[in-house]
Amino acid sequence: MSLSKTKIHIWLYVVILLWLPQGGKAAEPSAAPGQTGQAAATQEKVLRLEDAVRIALENHPSIKAAQEQIGAQQAVLGQQLGAYYPTISLNNTYSTSNSSGSTSIDARAFDTYTSQATFSMTLYDFGKREGNVQSARDTVQATQYAYTTTANNIVFSAKQAYYVYLQAAALLTVREQALKDQQLLVDQSRGFYEVGTKARIDVARAEANFYSAQADLITAQNAVQVALVTLKNALGVPELPGIPRPEEIFVNQPPVSLEEAKKAAYAVRPEILQFEAQRKAQDQQIAAARRGHLPDFLFSANYGRRGTDRGGVDAFPLQTAWQVQLSLNIPIFDGFRTTNRVEQAVRTYYSVKDQEEQQRQLVALDVEQSYLNLGQAQGRVKSNEAAAQAAKENFDLANGRYQVGVGSIIEVTDAETLYVTAQSNLINSRYDYKIAEAQLAKAMGGQ
Repeated sequence: MSLSKTKIHIWLYVVILLWLPQGGKAAEPSAAPGQTGQAAATQEKVLRLEDAVRIALENHPSIKAAQEQIGAQQAVLGQQLGAYYPTISLNNTYSTSNSSGSTSIDARAFDTYTSQATFSMTLYDFGKREGNVQSARDTVQATQYAYTTTANNIVFSAKQAYYVYLQAAALLTVREQALKDQQLLVDQSRGFYEVGTKARIDVARAEANFYSAQADLITAQNAVQVALVTLKNALGVPELPGIPRPEEIFVNQPPVSLEEAKKAAYAVRPEILQFEAQRKAQDQQIAAARRGHLPDFLFSANYGRRGTDRGGVDAFPLQTAWQVQLSLNIPIFDGFRTTNRVEQAVRTYYSVKDQEEQQRQLVALDVEQSYLNLGQAQGRVKSNEAAAQAAKENFDLANGRYQVGVGSIIEVTDAETLYVTAQSNLINSRYDYKIAEAQLAKAMGGQ
């Protein structure tokens, strides 16, 4: 009887080996959905990370809006520079009026025709123009730093979406292989059951695990599609010119220490530089507001022709008329408007200064969190690499034991679950590391 069982086991082992295709992997199950789409995707153009970043910077609506903000502020600077130029206007007027004397009963109408050119210019205003122009220049610089902030955010969002897509695609591959392994286990358990070496419960458990793996695969396929849509949105394009392909991930030590990272961020973070430029602009506004108490030297001139129909005298031809005027306007009292403008400018200056300090604290927090997250991600990658290797060995041993009929279905399914979990954790930790790396670069003011 013992010899008979041994022969059966040997025969069953040979049959199972014949079922396995070359390479020791099961044939792709027909129940795995989405395989056609994945195969077609491999024939598409590859989208590299640098190409994704370039596309985002060229097409994202936020970057275009930031560019328009720079143009608008440059137009404000042009308006302030206009104070150095004269104002020239041409005026043509026709008016009619009537008047009656104390002894006249009938009102008499008079028609007046005027055509003249006017030239006016501020000669000197004790630095009001200079202060407004410099304030506008500093505000343009602040707007340019805001543009850089927007660009850095877009670059990080593009990198994050890129890595999230690769992460989802890698997890999909794990789920596809898991479904293949579950299909193979179903076939093996059915073969054992048919020859009477295993109970029906093995088949039922294998089938349950197979359908669970199938549901996990569908979830993973949906995650890939969601990540693809998210990547399109991050790049600001309706369609991608290619599909990202995974590359080897190298885990390295941070290039600088935490203190060096903070110093670098303080020096180049555009958010801090933006507030510095706004503070300088507001300082010029304070100076310009205080100069409102000082006089203005104005020059004006006009030249034209004028005529009036009066008492039967024809207005035409019009008579030449001109005027040249030099004025000194000295402000005496304006209802405390200038005083309150100065107060407003001063308080706004200190408000900007406090916001700048708050931004420095936020930058320090961002750098520290990013630095710590990168270190944590680095440690997780190393641990998960070891866990995945051990789980793979455990799965191979459990699977081999079951193939020769000495292992249990529970042992195999537990090993399979542990291996899939370890693979998923390794993939997640690797792409979490790449995202943390991009976050640290952004926190330090780079891209």
